[in-house]
Amino acid sequence: MTANPIRIVFLGTPAFSIPALQTLNADARIEIAAVVTQPDRPAGRGQKLTPPPIKSLADELGLPVFQTVSIKKDEALKAHLKSLAPDFLVTVAFGQILTQEVLDIPKVGTVNAHASLLPEFRGANPIQQAILQGKSETGITTMLTELGVDTGPMLLKHGVAIGPETTMGSLTEQLSVAAGPLLVDTLVGMMAGKVYPEVQPHELATHAPKCQKEDAILNWQESAHQLQLKVRAFNPAPGAATFLGNERIKLLKAREYQLNPGNQSEEILKSDQPGQILAIIDTGLLVRTGDGILEIHSLQPAGKKEMAARDWALGAFKAINSKRELGSFNASQAAPLPA
Repeated sequence: MTANPIRIVFLGTPAFSIPALQTLNADARIEIAAVVTQPDRPAGRGQKLTPPPIKSLADELGLPVFQTVSIKKDEALKAHLKSLAPDFLVTVAFGQILTQEVLDIPKVGTVNAHASLLPEFRGANPIQQAILQGKSETGITTMLTELGVDTGPMLLKHGVAIGPETTMGSLTEQLSVAAGPLLVDTLVGMMAGKVYPEVQPHELATHAPKCQKEDAILNWQESAHQLQLKVRAFNPAPGAATFLGNERIKLLKAREYQLNPGNQSEEILKSDQPGQILAIIDTGLLVRTGDGILEIHSLQPAGKKEMAARDWALGAFKAINSKRELGSFNASQAAPLPA
């Protein structure tokens, strides 16, 4: 450790926060005086009381860790954090709103790592929204936290490309790994007088509201392009869902089907009914949408593991000679199957 390390208190909760804490802890220029996280919660089928991922890591690293239901109401914890005299509070997906009293605890400021290129996608679900809106790039922005939601001055940014097969799961992992080095550069740069806050252009701000489970139910009236974005944005959780009769099915991998001369007969692909399963092909299923055709590669029936869409279809439908025998996906449960 250096003679005058940067003293911080780290606030984080889910697995997304883990690489950042690991990176900060491994840097000799930084001293972690304490870790603050949320309480243990019931998890899994047995609803066993389980510590948040950051608590488990802090214990493993031998760092002092404090759990609180509400930091803004926890007078004892706030008093203790003030006694630690940190240079910075560092937050990564902590999950609680900070009051001005808490923001005033550190000598320099509270630095947050937000999972977007601010001022784009302020709010709870920036990663999903970046995919849902078809962006080709997103990233991590370090910022000084203020009372507004993700409105504070920006510090440093790191961009991450979004490819045609990028899912919420894969993008979350990339951004999680990128946060740690960017936070180190931010803290070291600020203390050296080389990184300065930059006011956000608020007129360019966009928002990323929290996604609800019903947002992941596929509406087959939408275009194939929009549906494949939803499949990627809700993978792995909660999973883009559709129904075949009473069966709920999660779609895990899909893409827009490119109509090329000779790849399927026009007769097979004709259908005016969005959700109609048009054909079973070597790579999966072809489904009519409101605009274009969606090619489904893998899915997960309720209560089962992920499987190839073709394998599922061959088991689900006894006859595949006519599109009328394949049925249709629906946006609601208990919709009637074709005769």
